[in-house]
Amino acid sequence: MKRGLPAAAALAALAFVGEATRAADIQDLRMGLHSDKTRLVLDLSAPVRYTLQTLANPPRIVVEISGVDSGPPPQPPLAGTPITDMQMAVTPQGNMQLTLYLSHAVTARSFTISPEQDRSDRLVVDIYEDAPAQALVAGEDAAEPPAVPAVASPRPPRPTSAKVSPGKTVARSTPLPSPYQGPSLEFSGTWEQEWAYQTKEAGNQKFEALVEPRLDAGFAGGSQLVAIGRLRLDAVGDLGPFEDRPQNYSDINGPIYNDKYAELSLRELYLDTKWAGAYWRLGKQQVVWGQADGIKVLDVVNPQSFREFILDDFDDSRIPLWMVNAEIPLEGGGLQLLWIPDTTYHELAEQGSPYFLTSPKWVPSIPPGTGFKVSSFDKPDDPLADSDLGARYTTFLGGWDISLNYLYHYQDYPVLYQQLNEQGPVDVLEIMPTYKRSNLIGGTLSNAFEALTLRAELAYSTDTYHTTNTSVDRGIASSGEVASVVGLDWQYSGDGLLSTQWFLSYLPDYSQDIVRDENENAMSLLFQQGFANNTWQLRVLGLYSLNDEDSLLELKLKYWLLGNLELWVGGDFFHGTQRGSFGQFDEQSRALMGMEYGF
Repeated sequence: MKRGLPAAAALAALAFVGEATRAADIQDLRMGLHSDKTRLVLDLSAPVRYTLQTLANPPRIVVEISGVDSGPPPQPPLAGTPITDMQMAVTPQGNMQLTLYLSHAVTARSFTISPEQDRSDRLVVDIYEDAPAQALVAGEDAAEPPAVPAVASPRPPRPTSAKVSPGKTVARSTPLPSPYQGPSLEFSGTWEQEWAYQTKEAGNQKFEALVEPRLDAGFAGGSQLVAIGRLRLDAVGDLGPFEDRPQNYSDINGPIYNDKYAELSLRELYLDTKWAGAYWRLGKQQVVWGQADGIKVLDVVNPQSFREFILDDFDDSRIPLWMVNAEIPLEGGGLQLLWIPDTTYHELAEQGSPYFLTSPKWVPSIPPGTGFKVSSFDKPDDPLADSDLGARYTTFLGGWDISLNYLYHYQDYPVLYQQLNEQGPVDVLEIMPTYKRSNLIGGTLSNAFEALTLRAELAYSTDTYHTTNTSVDRGIASSGEVASVVGLDWQYSGDGLLSTQWFLSYLPDYSQDIVRDENENAMSLLFQQGFANNTWQLRVLGLYSLNDEDSLLELKLKYWLLGNLELWVGGDFFHGTQRGSFGQFDEQSRALMGMEYGF
């Protein structure tokens, strides 16, 4: 039975802050030339949160700022600076993205300055031809005194979308030199509260608080240690997990404490540093290779939690892994190498929870009158012999951002082998989950044509495994798989985006016994529009399977009450039959209300 929770409690959680204020405005954009650097200053009407990335091929700096007005200020003169072009656009997350295209590679550092005398809040970006050997000289430019660097974001830096940045490749933030020779320590975090109410079964699905504190420790020489924790508290408890430690986790991963009402875990812990001409990220982390909306094609380095199917943001549902991540700058491109000794895989919704998989495409069908049991997972556990290895090469060619990807890995979804056992008067179908190796070869490309961006992802997996209608080969057939997505994005205004995608999955070794179709096609449509200087944002994402004629519609209306506080209402609506990946959850449609507070 579901535990009830008065709606007033949810409303009270959203109303804990008093007077509303509008999002920050960028009041001015100023450029200054100094003997050792180029300084860009953004004058702001209020404090902001931001991330900064230095990227190659072509060389550029990307600054993403949350909670600001989308109206770009007049562009300052660029003559005499390493900046060749400057563009502003709104990302699908509703943030303002400032891209500085450069004539050559540079070093960048950034910090914020609090209001003083007649000056407002400021965000400062300093661009150096070479890495500066000393800290900023005290008193040099008294109008912009040095300050402790602002925490870039309470979440790990998100890769900026290719939808709004011409020439953007998916890349993590590279370590930046520290403005001081001594150490620095910064604490930040987020508190997200969300209430979900099932509309068809009429009951509370969750009332969940998700708190993620973050600690950034900077060291001399530019190295940085990042630690992110997670505390989840759910007053309803219907989503699970119902066992303390799901079997998908390795011995070195997984929550410290875990049940259907609470979770305590170390979300991420990594060191960013530079050594031997390469940038290194060492520790527990996320790596993002693909940028498709709703359905993943190349974004398969990290496994995913399916407690809420695919409804959670991927940043929240990805399971960080312990790994070595090296990025090596090359002439005309860059090379990323991954070694992943962490044998952690997808966390699937447990039986009895709303998003337990029941489609015959995903799980075997149990014959009428037959019992079943699930044996222990046959899971890899040797961190050396069972490691995953990955490599990605990125380049910029003829206006196109291109990547070539390779991943030697265990597939994150287990192969569900079947065996029918005669046990007394009732036969029992035994399910034996087993993880299998595969080689993934693929790539991405994207290019911007004025307000339109064309992008594509392609992935070929040498070995995939699918449920069949027969008991031959223990109910499983293997085949290679070609998965792809082609997307077209139209940034029709500074705060409006319309995007469509076509997904295709093809099995070249298809047999008629396989439950799924030889070709699986799906379409998506994303509409995103900001209002009232982007203090309001409407986001609508629809996914539709052409094979099964089932669908998922996600609606979210956000309001930025403060620069660090957003509120939202919305809903997730499934439609279709039990066979479809979306239709299997036809009874799980829900309405949402929530908030996120950054501290």
